[in-house]
Parts: sequence; structure tokens; C-alpha cells
Amino acid sequence: MLWNVNIGNLTELLMVALTCIATITNIFLWLTTRQTVQILIEQVKHQVASSYSLAQYSIVDAHRQLFLGILNNPSLLESFTKANNLDPKDWELQKIAEFLINQVLIGYLNFVNGIISSTHFEGFKRDAKDVFAYQSVQAHWKHVRTVHSDDFCQFVETELFPQEMVVSKKDAPCT
Repeated sequence: MLWNVNIGNLTELLMVALTCIATITNIFLWLTTRQTVQILIEQVKHQVASSYSLAQYSIVDAHRQLFLGILNNPSLLESFTKANNLDPKDWELQKIAEFLINQVLIGYLNFVNGIISSTHFEGFKRDAKDVFAYQSVQAHWKHVRTVHSDDFCQFVETELFPQEMVVSKKDAPCT
């Protein structure tokens, strides 16, 4: 009889121990699954941001290729500028300034979307400041800033422009 009681207690203890082990294992499995899901969510967010940056780049690149095609074809350039009553040299400078501004936009979007790190972005910002130091780019920015997002305008005007060159919001709002 004593032997049966000990076996019964031992069986109960074993069942409790196995239940505890199974419960702890399930908690660890749940924590691991939760971490994996969080990692997957971050990867999906990064992929969406990357796709957005790539789409924006494709649009800017198509725009650049279109206008480079006109700029690099003298007869087409002459026909286009004549048909639109444009001075070819002025229009050429405007397009180059536009290309440079759009290049800065792509770098900015890649940073905002987490495609490039803040360390690399600091080097990019130094190059972008040089771009916005060009008078032709500054002049063109005054005309095109209204088509850009408020965030990009703020970045350009607070991070890239010398303080005396900042366009006041009342003169030309971004949106």
C-alpha cells in the first residue's frame, strides 16, 4: 500500500512537472513567435519604403531621360523651345537645376524611408549644400518649391540653404 501511494504521488508530481515544462515551453515559443512577427513587420515596412523610394526614383529618372533627350538633340531642342517661346539656354539651365533638385529629393526620400543611414546622409547633405549654393538652383527652387512636400521644403530651407537665402513662407508656400 505504501508503495502505491508513493507511485501515485510520484505520478502526480511528474504530471505537474511536465505541465510546468510544457507551459514554460509554450511561453518561450510565444515570445519567439512574437519577436519573429515583429521582425517580419519591420522587414515589410522597410520593403514598402524601399519600393516607394524606387518608384520615386523611376519617376525622376524618366523625367530626366525625357528632358535629356530633348537637350541632347539640337533640332528637337530648337523645335521645342521655339514652339513654347522659350530661350534655349535659359530652359537648359532650368532643366539642369531641376535635375539637381530632384537628385537631392531622391536622397532625402531614401533617408526618410530608412534606405540610407544617418551617417551616410550627413555626407549626402554636404554635397546637397553645394548643389543649393548654385545660383541657378536657388533661382529655380523659388519657382518649384510649391510642388514639393512641406517636409522637403523645410529640409532644403533649414538644412541646405544659407540662412539669408531662405524663401519666406508668405512669399511662396510649399503647398
